Formats: sequence, structure tokens, C-alpha cells
Amino acid sequence: MTPIITALHVWPAGQEFPEPTDLITLDWGGVPGDRHHGEFMQSNSRELHAFKRGTTIRNYRQISIVDRAELHQIAQRLDLEEILPGTIADNVCTEGLPDLTALPLMTRLMFPSGASIMTGGENNPCTIAGGMVQARYGTLPHKFPKAAIHLRGITGWVERPGVIRVGDRIEVVGLH
Repeated sequence: MTPIITALHVWPAGQEFPEPTDLITLDWGGVPGDRHHGEFMQSNSRELHAFKRGTTIRNYRQISIVDRAELHQIAQRLDLEEILPGTIADNVCTEGLPDLTALPLMTRLMFPSGASIMTGGENNPCTIAGGMVQARYGTLPHKFPKAAIHLRGITGWVERPGVIRVGDRIEVVGLH
């Protein structure tokens, strides 16, 4: 099966949940209007091994990507029928990349418009996403991280701006 985009979301600051959209025009900062948009970010607990908290670094978390098969596995682990795209702050939901979370760092996801997203690795599950699942489905937030380990999807940054649309095919290009 050729991987495709099945859902797109933008999560504006101040909104409880990401909002669905049919297309996103990616720019150098990621998803315009999204709370994670920007070329730079402040380091946090994920980067303490390399930087003091609050150090300005390149934003490798511009975009959050999940796959429907992995959302389904998380839902099963939480005894839910489903977890809908957009529930755990994802911007892009794919179908046909069932091992999305295991993609190597620096894999390119390329789209028909010429847009390209470089993968930044596994998006570690947290209780913030667990709280979002709780708000929609009533599960306890602290159960989400264990249920979603190695299934939460990945982060990425824009390597080449362009438009991505629901229904777009995705070409996965690894480093050689």
C-alpha cells in the first residue's frame, strides 16, 4: 500500500484540541498557526543532555506525525474502539506507514507539491497527550504514556516548504 495523508490538523495556541483542515501550506517554521510553529525553540527536559533548559535551538518538533495503524494499537491498549486523528496533537495522520514511529532519524517524507518533511525521531508519549485522550474518551492520563510507547508517532521539521493535502501520497526516502 502506498502511504497517504488521511488527516491534517493545526493546533492554535489557546485551543483545547487541534482543528482539522484539508490542506496545510508548510513554511520554514512548520505549520503556520500551530503552537509548535517556528524555526527555533527553547530547549526543555528532552535536551538536558546537551543544553541548559531555555537555550535557543533549532526547532526539530515543528510537526507531529502519527499513523492510523499505530493509533489503533494505542486504542486497543487503552480498551478503546478508536483514537481519532488530531486527538494527541498530531498535525499529519498517515495510512500505510504502520511502523512510522520506528522510522530512522533523517528520513524524508516527500509530497506531490515538492514539500519535504525531515523526520526527527520518536515523539515520546506524555501525560499532556494522555489528558487529551482523557478529554475525548475518559481514560486516565497517566495510562497513555505506557500504552503509546513506541507507537506515538514522530516529530519532524520542514526541509522544503510546500502544500500538503489530505489524500496526498507520501514518498519515504531514507538516507543511503
